[in-house]
Amino acid sequence: MPINIRNQKNRDAVVAFEAVIPKRDISFVDEKGDPVHTQKLLKTDIEHDLDALLKKRKTLEAVGKSLVKEDPEIDVEQFGMFLADTSRVYVSKKGIIHLVEEFEVIKNPDGTQRDRRPRQKEPQNINTDIPLRWTGKFIKREEAVHKFIFTHKRQLVHVNGLTFDFLYEMAKELDERDSLMLIGGGEKGDQPIMMNRGGRPYRAFLEGRVQGNAYCLILQLSNMELKAPKEADPGS
Repeated sequence: MPINIRNQKNRDAVVAFEAVIPKRDISFVDEKGDPVHTQKLLKTDIEHDLDALLKKRKTLEAVGKSLVKEDPEIDVEQFGMFLADTSRVYVSKKGIIHLVEEFEVIKNPDGTQRDRRPRQKEPQNINTDIPLRWTGKFIKREEAVHKFIFTHKRQLVHVNGLTFDFLYEMAKELDERDSLMLIGGGEKGDQPIMMNRGGRPYRAFLEGRVQGNAYCLILQLSNMELKAPKEADPGS
């Protein structure tokens, strides 16, 4: 995925933006040593669950008796079939819901509801005419890991020689400072990162490391901040 970013010298570049997938040293094999993988199977459908059986047989006792005599909860033609290319749908008692109205619920620290409003689906801002900005706000690595919860990470990689130099300079400065850089969107760089339309907003912190002529730039994404709890009143 392309990403438009501005560096510490106010120069813009479009670079690549990809998920960080850790390598696993463990693999699963069967008794013959062949590799195995997970597979989704159809276990049941709405026409064969308990509610559907109760509608036809009225009481749990009648359902129990039918389970002993036959298998009304199983569709032998479909159950156990492999599933692929599935999509999530919302279902109510009346069937599949085709029009979903989404709301944002804002809660107080004690869990009570403070506000409820229609959800606004903001556009993505990582690849627009306005680049993500190097804000100049540094935060030490040690301080960052004790202050924020990083839930996702993306790696910035170059697409040619010019963007290699562009990203290497950024990684080198961050590595020398042993710090993360707050990256923001919008004209002033004060907006959170939105990776897709209607997606969750994130605070983005750029982490850089260099080793010789090699560099690594990781965009650490956070939507939660760690705060120390208030001290209890000794008199309470």
